[in-house]
Amino acid sequence: MTTAERVNLLVPAEVVPRLSIPETGGARPAPIRGGDLFVRGVPAAVAEQWIERNPGVHTVSRRPVVRRYPARTYTIAAVLVLIVAVQAVIVPAVGETGNPFWVWLFAPALAATGITLAYKSIPFDHVRFR
Repeated sequence: MTTAERVNLLVPAEVVPRLSIPETGGARPAPIRGGDLFVRGVPAAVAEQWIERNPGVHTVSRRPVVRRYPARTYTIAAVLVLIVAVQAVIVPAVGETGNPFWVWLFAPALAATGITLAYKSIPFDHVRFR
């Protein structure tokens, strides 16, 4: 690694209490939900010292994202919300209750929510679930 190269470090929660922090080279640690620390832009030489002094610290390509619920919860919620969105269109369209305008505004919002939940259920490399 060259001295001008900068890397991102992830410090796991179990390492944080006993963390021996060398000079960061201007980088500030940012907490992540779950107790981990993310340190962006640490010079490569300093990063090597961190990794040597603190087992468990490793380099990452981007800031990790911790989801509040398991992936299965997001998947189930997405399916349920999308079913409700479809029903919110079908029932008024075939029913004889008239076509209230708020239903046509409500259905796209439900569909967008379902798509967002489905996206959150995808286990990308930088995503961790509780």
